Formats: sequence, C-alpha cells, structure tokens
Amino acid sequence: MRVIKARAALLSDFEVLQLLKECEADQREDARNRKESGADPAEDDNDVPPNLRTIQFETIASLSQGFRPCSVQNAQHITSFKQLIHDRGYVVPDTNILEGAVGLTKAERLQLVNHAPASVVELHTIIEELGQRMSDEQIEDILRCISSCLPMPTESASAAPVMDTSYAPMSEDAVDRPDVTMEEVHAAEEEDAFPEEHFEHETAGAVMDQDDDE
Repeated sequence: MRVIKARAALLSDFEVLQLLKECEADQREDARNRKESGADPAEDDNDVPPNLRTIQFETIASLSQGFRPCSVQNAQHITSFKQLIHDRGYVVPDTNILEGAVGLTKAERLQLVNHAPASVVELHTIIEELGQRMSDEQIEDILRCISSCLPMPTESASAAPVMDTSYAPMSEDAVDRPDVTMEEVHAAEEEDAFPEEHFEHETAGAVMDQDDDE
C-alpha cells in the first residue's frame, strides 16, 4: 500500500467537534428512518465499527466542556483570525521560518486556534523559541489578534471546587468534656518527653572507649 497524501489538512478542535456532531446526527437520523420503515435495528450496527459511538460521545463531551475554546468558537471566528494574521504577515511557509523568517508555522497557527492563549506565558508554551524569533511588539500584536477574533472560554480549566467550610455539629461527649487549658496541654507534652526506656544506661564505672595509643 502506498500513501498518496500523508496529511491532506490540519483540523482544529472546532472542526473535529462539528464533524463528530454531524456524524452523530446522521447516525440518529438513519436509526430513526430504519425504525419508521420497520427494518431491523441490528442491521445498522453492522455498518458502524465497534465502540465508535462510545468514542464519539466521549470526544464530543470532552471538546464541549466550558474551558475548551472550541466550545464557544464558530467558523467565522477562525476565518477572521486566519485572515488577520495573514494580513499582519505572520502566515509564512514553514521552510522560510526554518531559515529565520518571522512568522508562524501551520502547527503553531492551529494551536493558537485550539488554545486561544491570553498571556505571554501561554504563548511561550505554543510557539517554539518565541523570545528569539519575535520581538515584544510582535508578541503583543499576536495576542491582540487572538483576543479580537477568538472568544475566550466561559470557564477556567484550573477552577477548583469550593471547599466546604461548614462545621459538623458537636457531639454530646464533646459538650460534657471539661475544657482543657493551654497550660495543661503544654504540661502533657513535656511529661515523659524523654522517657528513660528510650535510652541505654551505662553500668556504674563505665567509661568511654579510648584509643589504644593513649
């Protein structure tokens, strides 16, 4: 077997999400038509690879999460961003970038769409050797292009659940227990702080070992 085109195109997360949703809608429509026509629903399973629907469902659920930029993007957002960075001169052939030209590779442009970075730190994780390849003004310009064309996610990926700070009700034993003062606590800590059983006592008249030369 000979591969004609190893990679015909790069797909963004938004395009993958839309493609999977379309496939899911087609499968549901086909299943509905089979049910209405009285056909055996099991025949439809023979046309679908095993576990395909499970993979589709899990991928759609993952890409649809609120912190994913693709969950709030549309085709117009991506088209506007691509056109803007092209007009600014950042769309350069990858071979020219390897030779030192200022620009963004195809993979870097794709990652900018997928992650929509909002800070210089995030940009450094996407664009290799960003500080050496671009000036501070160009870095800020790229961030402005992103913020002006690509919507920001509605949620944060690092959002942690709120801790429960409520206190449990005090038990009856705790209510009847007498209060303990700080002096009593310190006294209990100092008591038997160095118990004798933790030390090896020397016998009477024992002396430290001395060198044979003395």
